[in-house]
Amino acid sequence: MILLIAVALSSGTSAYFYQQQATQVSRSSSLGDQVSSLQGEIASLNKQIDTLNNQITQLKSQNSQLGGNNSQLISQIQQFQLQVSQLQSQVTSLTQTLNQQTSRVVANQVTLYKSSFSNGYPIVAFVNLGSIPYSGYLRVSWVSPNIISFNLLVYDANVTTHAVSSGVFDVPVGGFNATSNAWFQCYNYYIVNGAYVCSGPDSGVMTYSITYWY
Repeated sequence: MILLIAVALSSGTSAYFYQQQATQVSRSSSLGDQVSSLQGEIASLNKQIDTLNNQITQLKSQNSQLGGNNSQLISQIQQFQLQVSQLQSQVTSLTQTLNQQTSRVVANQVTLYKSSFSNGYPIVAFVNLGSIPYSGYLRVSWVSPNIISFNLLVYDANVTTHAVSSGVFDVPVGGFNATSNAWFQCYNYYIVNGAYVCSGPDSGVMTYSITYWY
C-alpha cells in the first residue's frame, strides 16, 4: 500500500512524504523476481519445443523408412505437433507479459562524496534521472553512515522519503509530470567557515542505486 501524507507549508505548497510500506517493497521485489521467472519459463518452454521438434524429425524419418503410411507414427507426429503449437502460444503470451515489465537503470552503486553535496542549507546532492516519459515508480536504495532522504517533484509537489541511513523505497512518478532532477538530502553535517558540510568519511558519504520501472 502507498501512503502519501500531505503537510501544508507556510507558503501554501504541499510537501508529500512517501512512507515505505513492507507490502510495497515486497511488490517491487516480486516484480524483479517475476521478470527472472518469466525469462526462465520462456527458456524452459523453448527447450521443450526444440526437444519435440527433434522427436518429430526422428518420427518422420522412421515413417519415411516404413513407406510413409505408418498410422501409429503419423498419430504421434500429429500429437507432438499439437504440443509444439500449444507451447509456442505459451511462449508468445509470456513474452508479451515480459515486455510489459520495462525498466531502466538510472544509477547502480554510485558513490556520493562530501563535495557532491551543496554547502548551503538544506544540504543536497542532485541526481539526474534522465527522461521520465511514463507513469511508474522509482526504486531507490542507499546505504550511508548518515541520515539521508530522497526527494523529487511530481505534479509540482515535493515527494520525500523517510530520512534513514539505509532503505529501499518505491517512489511513484507521474510521467512527464515528474522532473528529471531529484536530490538526496543529508541531515548529519558540520559547519566550517559558514559552509555546511555533510558528515561522513572522505571515501564516500553514501552509495545509492535507482531503477525506473514503467
